[in-house]
Amino acid sequence: MSPDQQSRRAVLSTKGSGRWLALALGLILLMALPNLSYPIGRDQATYCVIGRGLLDGVRLYRDLWDNKPPGIFYLYVPIVKVFGRAMWTIGLLDILWLLAISFCIFRFTERTLGRTAAFLAVMANAAMHIRTGYWDAGQPETFIMLFIFGSYFLLASHNRKVSFKEVGAGLLFSAAFWIKYNAVTFLPFLLLVPYLDFLASGEGKLRVRPRTSCINWTWSVSRFAAGFFFGGVLVVSGCLFSGAWSAFVEQQFKVLPRYAATASQGIPHYWAWAAGRIEFWLGPWTLFAALAAVIIAWRRYHLARLVPALVGAAAGFAALAVQIRFQPYYFETCYPFFAIFWGYLTVQVYEGAGAMARYFAGRNWQVARVLTWIAFANMVALCLPGPVVQLATNYRAFNEWRRNPAQFYSNYSWPGAAEDFRDVLRVVDFLKQHPAPADGVYVWGNEPLIYFLSDHRPPVRFVWNLALIAPWRLPGWRQELVRRLDRIRPRYIIVAREDEIHGLSGTFQDSAQALQSFPALADYLRGFYRPCVDDVTFEIYCRAAGTTTTVSTSPSS
Repeated sequence: MSPDQQSRRAVLSTKGSGRWLALALGLILLMALPNLSYPIGRDQATYCVIGRGLLDGVRLYRDLWDNKPPGIFYLYVPIVKVFGRAMWTIGLLDILWLLAISFCIFRFTERTLGRTAAFLAVMANAAMHIRTGYWDAGQPETFIMLFIFGSYFLLASHNRKVSFKEVGAGLLFSAAFWIKYNAVTFLPFLLLVPYLDFLASGEGKLRVRPRTSCINWTWSVSRFAAGFFFGGVLVVSGCLFSGAWSAFVEQQFKVLPRYAATASQGIPHYWAWAAGRIEFWLGPWTLFAALAAVIIAWRRYHLARLVPALVGAAAGFAALAVQIRFQPYYFETCYPFFAIFWGYLTVQVYEGAGAMARYFAGRNWQVARVLTWIAFANMVALCLPGPVVQLATNYRAFNEWRRNPAQFYSNYSWPGAAEDFRDVLRVVDFLKQHPAPADGVYVWGNEPLIYFLSDHRPPVRFVWNLALIAPWRLPGWRQELVRRLDRIRPRYIIVAREDEIHGLSGTFQDSAQALQSFPALADYLRGFYRPCVDDVTFEIYCRAAGTTTTVSTSPSS
């Protein structure tokens, strides 16, 4: 066996992979520990508010509404039950998730590319995930990938003693689907890759050979489908028996199509904008690494080993693209597979450097041999400054959080906070000092964190007001809001400023400005409430004493 073959064999070996995995998870924990200081963002606060409501027996969509499928809210039920209203909940959840997804990436990668590539892929995925900050923590896409990998491992298991593993895989995929419907793009990845052997012929051509007969594959897919549909039956039955069926149908078949239809409206040169988002969140070097990995795999006849990651990357990118909006956390369906490309590419560059060094050593060109390893070290060093600086910044923030959490959240600004946590916490403090009934606070804005931290439940089913100001809203929702407020008469109505989210609302107006196009709510506020606190970002209105609320809810309002 030649030295080059021995080197490749060592790199692809899975011997001692448990130690490599333990080392990888230890380093991941070290990298992710500062995530404990993450605040709870708008999306995560919405999941927490609705999850807490489900604990209290409310009906999803009918009593508390959001525009996502039901799975993510039920996942947050145990999270809220265990951790309560702790601000560090999302950070701890993100650390535990990152350890779990790292385990999945390692086991997936080592099967075809070896422990070294698996170790490097885990590191690359963690770096890509952590750089986005709290935005990506606890999002639907993160949970989807855990269920997708779990389903894949069951289907790829060759242990026939495992009964109905395909049914279990179908149940896991059903969970991913009900968290977000774009999980369907992973069906080819799940139903083809585990059942095929990808081989490279002597001429370097890729050959595909089935691992099982067509009949056995059909039976496996049938059991997978049975598990998937059983999961769907559980979800639908829950909606039927809870009395939320009509609201569920309204959300899935009326609201979602309208929401999707407005995805690219108001974005000039959409395709250029989409390309820019992809380049920004994946990064030009990651895109280059993916292309270089494929070319090298093709030239070195390794393409068969890279095919599972290629199929996964295609499925993950499709899951991203079908959502049209290209939010940062959408890219979580891509990161694991692009991280695998990084791992493979690094191993190949290392092997190439080793081969060149041996060539120079055989000719006694010691200077060239040393320069080869210096060049390799410089290539590695080019990739390190970003993650190292990021880690140092995260630990500096973590130390500030440990010293004074309240002050830390009030001044939170990295990596570009989308919320003004300072004023949110000031409103929460006001509500704690001036108590109100459980449903005595209504927030006209996009800050559900106020509800969650102050332990109030929304008096209406709309947790945030995008559904009432966006062009995809349904007729009658505004009248429903005013009628409900008229009946509940909350003690405080909080109006937010500077909270515009143009990509979702279709307007550059903030919540305070949006009242101008909602005269029924503006008249209700003027008639029965008085300003009691005027902050920079929020204005708190207190219910006027002795008022009798009777308002108009005509369609024109």
